Amino acid sequence: MNIKTAINLKNSISERIKRFRERNTQSVCYDIVGCFKLPHKNSPLQKHPEDPKMLDTKFYLFTRSTDLAKPEILFYDDGGESLKRSSFNLSNPLKVIVHGYVSKWNEKGSLIIMKSYLKMFDYNVILMDWHIGARGPQYPVAAANTEVVGRQLGILLTNMVKNGLEPRKIHLIGFSLGAHVCGTASESLKNEGHLIGRITGLDPASPLFRNNYLREKYKKLDRSDAEFVDVVHTDSSPYLTDGFGLWDPIGHVDFFPNGGQDQPGCNDVKDSIVVSHFERGLSSELVCSHIRAFHLFRESIENMVERKKGNTNICEMTAYYCPRGRISFEEGSCFPQISHDRNSTTLDPSYRTDIGNIGEEAKGEGVMFLSTRSESQYCGTQLQAQIELSNKNEVLKGILQLQLNYENNSVVFQFNCEYKTTDIYEKIIYGLGVAEHNTLNKNVNEIMARFSYLNLEEYEMSNNDTKNVPKIFFNNVIVRDMYGNSWEYQHPNTKIQDVHGQIYGLLSVIMKRKT
Repeated sequence: MNIKTAINLKNSISERIKRFRERNTQSVCYDIVGCFKLPHKNSPLQKHPEDPKMLDTKFYLFTRSTDLAKPEILFYDDGGESLKRSSFNLSNPLKVIVHGYVSKWNEKGSLIIMKSYLKMFDYNVILMDWHIGARGPQYPVAAANTEVVGRQLGILLTNMVKNGLEPRKIHLIGFSLGAHVCGTASESLKNEGHLIGRITGLDPASPLFRNNYLREKYKKLDRSDAEFVDVVHTDSSPYLTDGFGLWDPIGHVDFFPNGGQDQPGCNDVKDSIVVSHFERGLSSELVCSHIRAFHLFRESIENMVERKKGNTNICEMTAYYCPRGRISFEEGSCFPQISHDRNSTTLDPSYRTDIGNIGEEAKGEGVMFLSTRSESQYCGTQLQAQIELSNKNEVLKGILQLQLNYENNSVVFQFNCEYKTTDIYEKIIYGLGVAEHNTLNKNVNEIMARFSYLNLEEYEMSNNDTKNVPKIFFNNVIVRDMYGNSWEYQHPNTKIQDVHGQIYGLLSVIMKRKT
C-alpha cells in the first residue's frame, strides 16, 4: 500500500467515525438557551442540564438608587425589557457575583461584597440566583447545570452589550461551580465577537472539571474567557480524591495562598471528595480551605473600601512569583524584597512583574504565592525566618519550631528537619510566617525568639541514658519582612537540646533589629 492510498484510507475511516458519532450523539433542547449534548446514558458522573423553567434562575440588580431590601429582578428571556425598565446604567461598570454548590445568592459574604462595591463606586451589581440548579445532594447534576445557567447569564450579558454596555466593563466573580458558570457565560459573548473584561475565579470547582475528558473546555473557566482572568486557589490537590478546587493554573494569574492546598486554621479531611460523596453533605470543616478563597476576596474588597476612605494603614494581599515554583515557596526560600518607602533604593513594586495583588485591583502574571494568617484579618505582614545550622549537628529528624514574641503578639514558624550528619554543613533552612498587620514594624527593636524541637526519631533510652538525644546547634537566625526590616540573633554554635523527645521551650534569645 502506497502512502497516498494509506492517507485516503485513514481519511475515509475518520469520516465514517465522525458520521457514526453524529448519528449517535443525542441532545436536549430548551427554548432560548438552545441545545445541549446528552452524555452516555450509562455514565454515572455525566448528567444533562435540567429544564431552565424548573431551575427558575434569577438576577438581582443593585445600584446606588436601588432599595437594598427590594432589589430589581432582571430576566434573561424577555428580550431585554426588564433591563430597559430597571435602574441599570449602561455607562457604569458591571459586577456579577455567582455563588457555588448548595449555596444561595443572598449569603452574608455576597451581600457584604455587593455593599462594598456600591460604597466604592456607582457600579451595577448583580447577584445571580441559581440555587435550585446548585442544590444537592447530586453534585453531577449541579455540575451539568452550570452550562445551562451559564448560558442564561451569557444571554443577559449579550443583551446588555447590544444595548450599549462595553464588554470590557463586565467583571464576573464566581466561587467554586460559580466560576465555571462565568466561563460558560463568556461563550455567548465570544460567539457574538465580544470578550468580557475580567473574570475572577474563586477556587474553581475541581470534581468533574479537572480535565477535558470529563468536561469540555468551553464548559468551564479558562484564560480565553476574558481579557483578564485571575484565579485564587485555596483547596487544590494533585489527587483526584482530594481537594474541591483545581490544582492546575487556568488564568492569566493564578494565586496560591499558603501553597494553595490546606489553609491555616482549617482541619481539612483527607480524601475530602470521597468523604463528602458518601456522607452526602458538606460540613463547614470539610470546605474550610475551599471557601477561604471567597473570604480572602471579600476581605480584600472591604480593605479597599477603607483605603478609599483615606485610611492608609490598610493591609494588602501581596503575592509574588517563585522561580522554582511551589517547591521553593513551601521550603520558604522564595521571598521578595519590596519597599513602600519613596527614599528606598528598592524597586517600587508597581513596576515589578514578580509582585502581584489579590482583590479588586488584582495584578500579576503566571503562578504567584503568598502567606496569610489563620483567621480574619487574614492579611498580615508576611515574614521569612532564616536559620543557619552549625556544622556540629548530628543526625536530625524532627520539627524545629521558632516562636516570636513581641508587644503581646506572637508568630510561629515551623521547620521540618531530616538530615544525616554528612548532609549538615552550616546548612541554611527557611520558614514563612505572618504577623498581624502593622504590629511588627520598624518601631519594634527587640523580639524574644523561643526555640523548641519535636524529635521524631525513636530512641531506646534508660532513665539516665541521653547519649542518643540529638543536639542541635545553630549559628544565627534572621527574621525579615518584605519591606527591608529585619531582626537577627547571631552566636556561633548556640545549642538546642531535646531532653525527652517531646516539645519543650528549650531556648529563648533576644533578636535585635538590624540597622
